[in-house]
Amino acid sequence: MYKIIIVGGGLAGSLAAIYLAQRGHQVHVIEKRGDPLAPPAANADPVASRAIGVSMTVRGIKAVLAAGISKQELDQCGEPIVGMAFSVRGSYKVRELTPLEGLFPLSLDRTAFQRLLNKHAALHQVKYSFEHKCLDVDLDRKTVLVQGPDGVVQQLQGDLIIGADGAHSAVRRAMQAGMRRFEFRQSFFRHGYKTLVLPNAAELGFRKDLLYFFGMDSKGLFAGRAATIPDGSISFAICLPYTGTPSLATLNREAMGEFFARYFGSLPEASRQSLVDQFMALPSNDLINVRSNTFHYKGNVLLLGDSAHATAPFLGQGMNMALEDVYVFVTLLDRHGETPAQVLAEFTRQRKVQADAMQDMAIANYEALSNPNLIFFLQTRYTRYMHKKFPRVYPPDMAEKLYFTSVPYDELKQIQQKQNVWYKLGRVN
Repeated sequence: MYKIIIVGGGLAGSLAAIYLAQRGHQVHVIEKRGDPLAPPAANADPVASRAIGVSMTVRGIKAVLAAGISKQELDQCGEPIVGMAFSVRGSYKVRELTPLEGLFPLSLDRTAFQRLLNKHAALHQVKYSFEHKCLDVDLDRKTVLVQGPDGVVQQLQGDLIIGADGAHSAVRRAMQAGMRRFEFRQSFFRHGYKTLVLPNAAELGFRKDLLYFFGMDSKGLFAGRAATIPDGSISFAICLPYTGTPSLATLNREAMGEFFARYFGSLPEASRQSLVDQFMALPSNDLINVRSNTFHYKGNVLLLGDSAHATAPFLGQGMNMALEDVYVFVTLLDRHGETPAQVLAEFTRQRKVQADAMQDMAIANYEALSNPNLIFFLQTRYTRYMHKKFPRVYPPDMAEKLYFTSVPYDELKQIQQKQNVWYKLGRVN
């Protein structure tokens, strides 16, 4: 039995805690936020806690179900997705998707999913220290320095430290400072985002089983995404540049009113006004890309999820890859047993390839959505038609494989590249 300290009790950290506790390990989770199972404080700010909407694809679903969480419980956290709708000049081009393994992706209520994970972690006696901040990690001694809400600092020691503390990971920062030849690259996209929410999605004409995309007709000005969550509201992620008009820095209500009237004109005026009010009140969030050359240190420290490979959500795979990271790690742990150094080295070898492929595809999708034109739709239609007509020659639809299977990301990237080559040849012919 190992004593395992997990820094970060979000989705990946909590799922890892469940898996490891099931295997008899002593698990202690350090989380800087409050307990999601506790009643919300009377002065809690619901606006400040909003995050970009998340979609759980088949690979994420499989990782959760394998931890012993029932499909029924998981389904209560989200809405099944059967297609995507692209807004162009006030109307929607709907693309229906076909399930390949009997599972539909879910548009998640992230808070409900977090509570579900914490409930199962509690059933397995996982210890959480909420409102505790990780100050530093000693890689060789396997200790974590943490500070509680009362300001008291204490040192925790374990047999393995797992960093699941996000894109600005304190564990990864310790690896940068304490490892020779640790390569790390952080970059930001030219857009950031704000998340806005409207109630009664159905009354506004939105189907709960579709993901909605906006900005296809904005000539690269912005990209938007919307999805319905189980309480019936719809969450919009509005991605805009940091400067100019309109932008994330725009303080002119009239300018933002014109923006929402132009690109969300099908909404009632009162709903558009609500979006403007929220936009003016909310802070913006950055879209960040993080790459590291390794996800572990000896047999002592491991990085999971955004701590290892954060990227923009334009492919909808950040959370899904993080959940799959956990499943791959525990599978390797089961296979190799009492040799953590071998497990962690093999984890880096396998997941680094997949992380790079996922990030490359996410960046390519970001460019397509933020700089679209008619060719985007023609290519999508062409690739689906050609695979249906010539299934042995022409590669399958990458989007359907992405959402409805757990095919490795590097294979999906090869499919994407083959589609681009075949499409160019088809245009020439």
